[in-house]
Amino acid sequence: MSTTDTVEEAGYTSSYLADQHAGQLARLRTLEYAFDPLSQKIFDQLDIPGTSTILDLGAGAGSLARWLTTRYPGATVTATDIDTRFLNDIPGIQVITHNAKTDDFPAASFDVVHARALLCHLAEREDILTRAVTWVRPGGWLVIEDVSLQPSLSTANPLLRKVAQAGITLLEQSIGSDMLWADTLPDLLRDRGLSNIGHRTLEGRIGDNSPADTFWAATTAQAGPTLLKLELLTQNDLDAMANMRADPEFCDAALTLVSAWGQVL
Repeated sequence: MSTTDTVEEAGYTSSYLADQHAGQLARLRTLEYAFDPLSQKIFDQLDIPGTSTILDLGAGAGSLARWLTTRYPGATVTATDIDTRFLNDIPGIQVITHNAKTDDFPAASFDVVHARALLCHLAEREDILTRAVTWVRPGGWLVIEDVSLQPSLSTANPLLRKVAQAGITLLEQSIGSDMLWADTLPDLLRDRGLSNIGHRTLEGRIGDNSPADTFWAATTAQAGPTLLKLELLTQNDLDAMANMRADPEFCDAALTLVSAWGQVL
């Protein structure tokens, strides 16, 4: 699923990350390009029957839901989002308009529940995670993937750290995001009684023209006007960051893609 012009109108759907923005589909594609290989590796290593029922919660632009239909051609794949405009033309999936904050599913509805780049942006993330466990049948899997910006806060590069902190502040104030939450995912699944817990991480670097670099740049560009309006950054900051990223001598870790999974008893 994966922010607003003013912090008073908090919430993802009215934010600069919302689907109504002209560049949002292209930005989501950069996220998919960065994250899909890791997501696919996770599913490939799990023991999931070919006839499973799979929920992709907050499916965004739908690349993983589409892939799941080919990876498990006998499965029933349900893709949900609060805004399904990018999902409706994908063949072979069931599409449901669904608000993860308020809408539920009956207990034990799915063999697999997956969410990616969703819960970090929802202030109700802990409650949603708890409820998502109940949607999984005994023996099934919960797979949660999200983005951590810890590397960009730990960098020795002061400009990257300044830009990253501004973005985190904007996300916190306008959406309620927690961009460090992903680092705790294995413990969160363990606390909810799941077994066979595992996790994998993938470092995302900027300045190397990698998929993570493209995703970071697209998100920063989309946030730019709001960062300026709220005076979290200046145009000089944004220009300097763009110039540094384009410098062939520059490359630094900016984010971590985190995947965690566990089996419901």
